[in-house]
Amino acid sequence: MLKIRDARYAGTIQSGLEALPEIAVAGRSNVGKSSLINALLSRKNLVQTSKQPGKTRNINYFRVDPVEAPPFYLVDMPGYGYAKVVRTMQDEWGKLARHYFTDNQGLKLILLLVDIRRDIRDEERMILDLARGSQAKAALVATKADKVGASERARCLKALEAAAGLKPMASSAEKRWGLEEIWGGILDSLG
Repeated sequence: MLKIRDARYAGTIQSGLEALPEIAVAGRSNVGKSSLINALLSRKNLVQTSKQPGKTRNINYFRVDPVEAPPFYLVDMPGYGYAKVVRTMQDEWGKLARHYFTDNQGLKLILLLVDIRRDIRDEERMILDLARGSQAKAALVATKADKVGASERARCLKALEAAAGLKPMASSAEKRWGLEEIWGGILDSLG
C-alpha cells in the first residue's frame, strides 16, 4: 500500500488551487466514490459519505502527499443519475463534468466507478468517450465487489469489460479489496 505523508481537503474547482496532477474519481451517485477515496487514503471521514445519494454537488479536490511520489489531487466528482435530484441540477453537473474532462491539462487519470451489480449506461459511456477525447487515461473500477460471490463477481467483471472495452478492477472499500491495483494505476498515470 502506498504510504501517505498527508491527505487533506484542498477546496473546490473555484478555489484557485496549486497546479498539480489530478486523478478524477467519477461515477453514479451511491457507487461509493467517497468511500473509495477514504479507503485509498486510509482515512475514515476525510470525504463525507452519505446514505442519501447526490450529496456531492461540487468538484472537490483532496491534496495527497505520498511519501515516495510527487503530490497530486484526488478529485471527487459529483455523482450523476440519481432520480430524486432536480433534472436541471443533473444537467448542470453534466456540463460541469464535460468542461472538467475536456479542458483540463492537469487531468492524468479518470477512475470511473461502476457498481459491480449494475450495467454500463449512457452516463458511463459519455465519461469514457470524454476520457478518450482527452489526454487522460481511463480506468474502470467495479465497486462493491464484496456484495457478490466469486463466480458472480467473475461474470459481472467480464460483462463490464465487454460493455466498456476496459478491463475493470474489482474493489471493495469496506473490505479494502483492490486498493493496491488502483494505486498502481494512479502511480502509472502520474509517470
